[in-house]
Amino acid sequence: MAQTGTTPRAELVRRPGRLLRAWIRHPQVALAVRGALAASIAWYVAGLLPDPAGDYPYYAPLGAVVATTFTLAGSVRESFQSVAAIALGGVIAYVGDLVGVEQSPVTVAVVVALGVLVTGWRLLGSMSSWVPTAALFTLVIGGGEAFFIGVYAGLVLLGAAIGIAINGIFPPLLLAPAQRAVEVVRLELADQLSDVAEALDRDEPLDAEDWDRRLHEISPKRWRMRNAVQEADDARRGNRRARRYANQLDDLDRQARALDRVAMLVVDLTDVLSAEERADRDEVPLGPTLRRPAAEALRRLEDVVRHVDRASIGDDTVLATREALADYATAVDRARTDAPGGGTMVAGSLAVTIRRCLDELLAMRAPVDAA
Repeated sequence: MAQTGTTPRAELVRRPGRLLRAWIRHPQVALAVRGALAASIAWYVAGLLPDPAGDYPYYAPLGAVVATTFTLAGSVRESFQSVAAIALGGVIAYVGDLVGVEQSPVTVAVVVALGVLVTGWRLLGSMSSWVPTAALFTLVIGGGEAFFIGVYAGLVLLGAAIGIAINGIFPPLLLAPAQRAVEVVRLELADQLSDVAEALDRDEPLDAEDWDRRLHEISPKRWRMRNAVQEADDARRGNRRARRYANQLDDLDRQARALDRVAMLVVDLTDVLSAEERADRDEVPLGPTLRRPAAEALRRLEDVVRHVDRASIGDDTVLATREALADYATAVDRARTDAPGGGTMVAGSLAVTIRRCLDELLAMRAPVDAA
């Protein structure tokens, strides 16, 4: 009986944690809920307004949807931009209707052309495409009447205000998507280093096709990481929840910057090795004496990259990486001594690159260690 009485209570305690984690990890769901709530409230409020605003209640939910974005600052910015775009489109339609024939093909062409020209105004941002749309709505639905401009823009502004209020009450904080984007880049870099190490850990160099199969597309993931971290940083402005997660957001930004620099170094060393350490070349920079020590150093660096979340990496991992790098550097010095005229420039630059990557990764976790 005691077990029966405690199990449901334990389940109730655990369930909110799972729901909260799902809510945090999937911001699109939260965005959909906020948008739906803001749009429904805007529709209801617009229906209470007297005519002529009451005749066009659907414009208010439109403004609410525009204002419901992933960041509070973006919500305010895009709301004002959308209202400005609608007002400009309405003015264009009003002027076009005055000088042309109402709803004639020529008037429509002139109004759309002017609206599209205005879309190049950078102050309107992503909402600039609304100018020709608003111009057409004003011309066709509103008959080019001045009152329609005020009704259209006013209802969108009303809905936007409701959307901003909903975002203010339930402010988004895009921490989880940014964390995932950083993790994707980190693991992709580890996989790239693993493939390069495997390519070097053999007696003979690979041919061009084998190298091509081991090259990873890291740039798109770096771009998504930078965008995700920037969006998380933008979400801090005006966000009452941001102070609670300030340390995590700062740490995430530091990780992203360090990983971005490491990614550039890894891409560079991969490009150099895939171009120089190939079977179709008469002379290769590493050769059988340096390939295996280089592979070991890269594997150790991969281990650091894979576990540099500052929770699982240990001093033994770092020490093993330094030792493998020192062994490789010693092998390079020996090769340089044995063949003074040999081409060890690439081999030496590889050691420098591995050291720079390690320094960046360790600096990335230094603030947490210091705390």
